[in-house]
Amino acid sequence: MTKVYLTQCPDYDASQIQEKMNSGLSALGISAGAFQGKRVLIKPNLLKASDPEEAVVTHPEFFRAAVRLVKAWGGLPVMAESPAFQPLMKVMKKTGYDRVVEEEGCEVADPKSTEVLFCDGPAKFRRFEISKAFFDADVVINLPKLKTHGLTYLTGAVKNFFGLIYGLNKSQWHLRARSGEEFAGLLLDIYTALLQGSENPKTFIHMMDAVTGMEGEGPGSSGVPKKVGALLMGQDALAVDAVAAGLVRLDRKRVPTLTLGRKRELGATDPENIQILGSRLDDMVVHDYVPSKCSGDPSPVSMWPLNTVLFRDLLVERPVPSKERCTLCYQCKAICPGGAIEKSNGGEPVPVYDYDKCIRCYCCMEICPQAAISLKRGKLQWLFGRRAK
Repeated sequence: MTKVYLTQCPDYDASQIQEKMNSGLSALGISAGAFQGKRVLIKPNLLKASDPEEAVVTHPEFFRAAVRLVKAWGGLPVMAESPAFQPLMKVMKKTGYDRVVEEEGCEVADPKSTEVLFCDGPAKFRRFEISKAFFDADVVINLPKLKTHGLTYLTGAVKNFFGLIYGLNKSQWHLRARSGEEFAGLLLDIYTALLQGSENPKTFIHMMDAVTGMEGEGPGSSGVPKKVGALLMGQDALAVDAVAAGLVRLDRKRVPTLTLGRKRELGATDPENIQILGSRLDDMVVHDYVPSKCSGDPSPVSMWPLNTVLFRDLLVERPVPSKERCTLCYQCKAICPGGAIEKSNGGEPVPVYDYDKCIRCYCCMEICPQAAISLKRGKLQWLFGRRAK
């Protein structure tokens, strides 16, 4: 049985969170010796510059608790992260991470410093340029944020490792893995490479910030903060994500990283194969968590002729900028991997989208600082049983 520790965590008090992390490690059978004298990489979710209360990023006090834990157990903490678009230092300043790393004495890895990670296994993608800090670490502490996601339905422990890829290089990966299923496969390829591709095997520990999660059109500013009041921990990223999905009553079968991960036997995804320690799941379930409107459905457009531009426009949601909210900052244009966004032509106060080039990765929606991009359903989407919302 794979073990996942679940406990109530009502607020962002770093001292209390640290105590709960201590209890979780003990319950999972991890002793202080796992950290003593070790270099410990800590990977939060710092998607973009935002107020921590918006629930876009792993809360800085949750991160502080992890740093203190590592130091208390004799380890050397090193933060590694690369936001999708904005410079890391700008994101750290807005989110309060700059203050935490200074006060706690935590090293911050240079996101531009990367090395090649290669994994020769049953995967489509086998070569990745990721943060050099991963190769230098003995232990990896993954601090995902519980959020909904417009492409992968749920963003959690598996998805968080995508942040080890430098900045705008992420958008190029979206070009190579365009559908939700393909992108989930890419995430699992990265996870497999991290587990198996290093000459020096690492100890992995996943600690999910589910104190306040995000529902709706996550993972960026279009999503809505939602109180969950939980902390989840485990050494199997898939198992942690599976329990998180159950905690907020999201359908596990609609989480592509879980369905594909099960087929690849990368971890435990079925409740009967996961032993939950700490609190009872039934006592903590959130019954009214709202998923993204568009994500999690099996893609009907993966084969010809449904994968043509015409059918894609009829069957897949398209991102649409709002005239009322858009400030023409053009972060959407900068991050678009398909080159589908151009500056306003003066006719409307919004960027111009070329939907023939749009690959429906929703990076623009994810990164928009004003939550000015929403989804418009395809006219024939109802043919495939998509939920009308």
